Amino acid sequence: MNLLIADDENLELKVLEKTIKKFFLNELEIFMASNGKQAAQISDETEINIALLDVEMPGMNGIELAKLLREKNPDCIIIFITAYDRFDYAIEAMHIKAFDYLLKPWKEEKLTGLISEAIVNIKESSLENSANENLQESQKSAIKKYIKENYKRDISAGDVAGILGYSDVYFSKIFKQLFDDTFINYLTKVRIDKAKVLLKDVGFNIKEVGKSVGYADSNYFTKVFKRSIGISPSEYRSKHNT
Repeated sequence: MNLLIADDENLELKVLEKTIKKFFLNELEIFMASNGKQAAQISDETEINIALLDVEMPGMNGIELAKLLREKNPDCIIIFITAYDRFDYAIEAMHIKAFDYLLKPWKEEKLTGLISEAIVNIKESSLENSANENLQESQKSAIKKYIKENYKRDISAGDVAGILGYSDVYFSKIFKQLFDDTFINYLTKVRIDKAKVLLKDVGFNIKEVGKSVGYADSNYFTKVFKRSIGISPSEYRSKHNT
């Protein structure tokens, strides 16, 4: 886990580094910058998880730096440490959704408590993201399995949603997230891929191929195939059996 300290006061940098190493030596890798631009360069090369930022710094102030860090890592935890008790800075910190806003001179107990809380939040978020990824993978596998086993039938998004216990609206949303496509487009691709394999076998006529991949109407099958591939099933067969 990476922590960035950005402060233009050299003594403050050293005190912060010493304090953090004292309590979090085995949990955090510390990066230090004496101004905003230097901190920005560090963030180009390293993902920053926690940032302790002075507000007033030359070149790029802490508010500007915080916005930049958030662009690179939306989950970066921002803690401002400043000697300036200004309302406009506090408002900016709220807009950025800073984790906290500490005034110098800060208390060791308060600082370490905030960092401990930030570490816990990051770990919990990581576990939650991992759980979500596992759930999404499980959902995707179940959907692919159902389509693979039932593409020959006249199935709809509502059928799959019902099997999974989802509403039609929620299923459509989840499907788009998982496959970056609509259900009907994905199903059509599966059917057309299967049809392309069958068309290479001259033992099946066009109508039989269409019925084998879920299209009872041979004219509709021809229309869908041509729209997907650019040529008709018979043209595809001729092209791949010469």
